[in-house]
Amino acid sequence: MEQKRIAILFSGNGSNLEALIRALHNKTFAHTIEVAESKEWLVSGFDELSPKEAQTASLSENMTKAHVAESHRGNQRKKREESNKSAEFCIEVVLALSNRSDAYGIKRAQNLGIPTRIVESQGKSREAFDQELVGILKPLRLDLCVFAGFMRILTPLFIRQIPSINIHPSLLPLFKGAKGIAESWSSPMKVGGVSVHYVSEEVDSGEIIAQGVLCKRHKESLESYTERIHALEHAIYPRAVRKALILQDLKRDSDKQESITKVVQ
Repeated sequence: MEQKRIAILFSGNGSNLEALIRALHNKTFAHTIEVAESKEWLVSGFDELSPKEAQTASLSENMTKAHVAESHRGNQRKKREESNKSAEFCIEVVLALSNRSDAYGIKRAQNLGIPTRIVESQGKSREAFDQELVGILKPLRLDLCVFAGFMRILTPLFIRQIPSINIHPSLLPLFKGAKGIAESWSSPMKVGGVSVHYVSEEVDSGEIIAQGVLCKRHKESLESYTERIHALEHAIYPRAVRKALILQDLKRDSDKQESITKVVQ
């Protein structure tokens, strides 16, 4: 079974960190994602990887049903089932790293048995801090770096070497930046939500992986709205991490198939 290695970077309370660890660490998943359902919210971005629609990364059959005999279909179905089973992967959270020694998330991670590390950012240039991070994370052979309230604007030095995703508490591209929740709450929009996206060189502007939407309530306080946004984050983020890992596999297999095709031609 393939092992996927992720690190989680955070700066504060660590509620998303804990939700990710509890949902993902040392757990086995297929190359499909169930859609999170709730009366409170709607999520988007997982349809192409739902059990009914997914193509697992290990499958390469491209034959159409119109050209396959009925008996052969049964054999192919059996092969697909076996391939789906072998395509399962396990996720390991190999490190929880914070840039603040007073972050409560450190205690959360330690209580859940995750190795932790503190790399103070204060007093360092952005480039020096990012170089230090890269020096720590590169040797870990990560499949993905996951930001969970990591309050840093990273330089290309980091972004171009460490594949990373982030969650933002608004429906991007609206309300970018550190005040996303408050600006979303105070806006005239009737809905709010969260977005999971790839980390890019422009803040909160990477390709969107998944989004969750919730309806605002009449005269709802900022505190109540914030609490519901965080609950939505905890529901959608683990699934988005899995999607990002699956998409990596699909791209890798697609690139491999393309290379083989070129050689054959």
